[in-house]
Amino acid sequence: MLHFLLLVTETLFPLSVLSGAVLGFARRRRLFEVRVPSGRGAALGFLTAAVLASLKMGTGFIVREYYDLAVLLAMIPLELFLLVHLFRTRSLSSEKAASPLMRLLFFCVAASWTAYYLPDIFIYPSHFAVGVVQVVSSEFVLIVVGYLAGLLLCLVTSRAAYKVCADLPLEVLFPAIAALLGIFTAQQAIVVGQILFGRGILPRHDLALTLLVFLLNNVRFTLFGLAGIAAFLAVFLWKRSRNAAICGDNPAGKRKCRSLLNARIRWSKGYLALLASGLLVLTVGDHYSNKKVELSPPVAVAAVDGRVSLPLSLVGDGALHRFAYTAKGGTNIRFIVIKKTETAYGVGLDACDVCGAGGGYYERKGQVICTLCDVVMNKVTIGFAGGCNPVPLPFRIMEGRLVIDIEDLEAEEARFL
Repeated sequence: MLHFLLLVTETLFPLSVLSGAVLGFARRRRLFEVRVPSGRGAALGFLTAAVLASLKMGTGFIVREYYDLAVLLAMIPLELFLLVHLFRTRSLSSEKAASPLMRLLFFCVAASWTAYYLPDIFIYPSHFAVGVVQVVSSEFVLIVVGYLAGLLLCLVTSRAAYKVCADLPLEVLFPAIAALLGIFTAQQAIVVGQILFGRGILPRHDLALTLLVFLLNNVRFTLFGLAGIAAFLAVFLWKRSRNAAICGDNPAGKRKCRSLLNARIRWSKGYLALLASGLLVLTVGDHYSNKKVELSPPVAVAAVDGRVSLPLSLVGDGALHRFAYTAKGGTNIRFIVIKKTETAYGVGLDACDVCGAGGGYYERKGQVICTLCDVVMNKVTIGFAGGCNPVPLPFRIMEGRLVIDIEDLEAEEARFL
């Protein structure tokens, strides 16, 4: 659950803060004519993202980094041009400011945002059932709940940003929008640099690489910057509404004014709570989701008469046991053994076809967990192929011992090289 909540929030949360703020600014500026172009742009980006996700999942034709690079190289100038045009038209009436150029900019920016950020949202559901024994299971339900909770958090955050920004004075709102767009563009520029250097499109200069590594290691601070500016706007509206005088020529008018001010205060408080929730997911949630489990070292075993033999008294306690056999080539081949029922054992490599041998497995509350992707497997499925399950290893029970032929272990040496 936490894994997919984190993935969705990490992908969409910054965009939800910025998009809500920009649309709120457009409403406050009374640029009503940009609503239709923005919606059409978002629809075009949505369709583009869906097509890319389908191609990515169904074929190997798409190289995602090149797609991202193309979209980003178009998106960054559009964002900067939008900001400059908003600044140049700040003194014009709303009718003149909502020119064809302004509408085109909102269309293009909305299309590029959705085309860049939504493909992963479409791809994530294809990973729901990886390593899950049954689709109709509590584990699968929790995964779906985490995904949907992330979507809900980001959608409500965008709505709250819109409501807050639509009620702020322009002299406060415009500098904040400029700062949000600047931070957002800086994030994207870092990704562009990462792709250009990583793909060898730009020559690898030591100073440039050092700077890029520094920016990548500290990119999380851009998130804090976005959240800090958004929180400032919420607090500003909260205090402004709380201290505002109740206006109205009659009791009904005063009640309406009081209701409007109370609604602004509620949206401000809600926005602050949503920002705090998003930051908690992206910091504390990220810490727990990516926390590495310290695996116990595997017990070294040797072959006798062409086979590895383990007493059932050693592996029959129902706990997960890890072993390592040194192949003729000197490679340590790790494997696990766990007693599943009174009469059945699960034996497999400490590796799977999805994650390879880079991680390993550990046991938690009677379930087997992959350390790399945190996929949970019921221990009764160990010994069966598929998903993140350990690669099955042939064995047999003989005279109170669990026996594995070394030919079967030697055949898997390539996985651990």
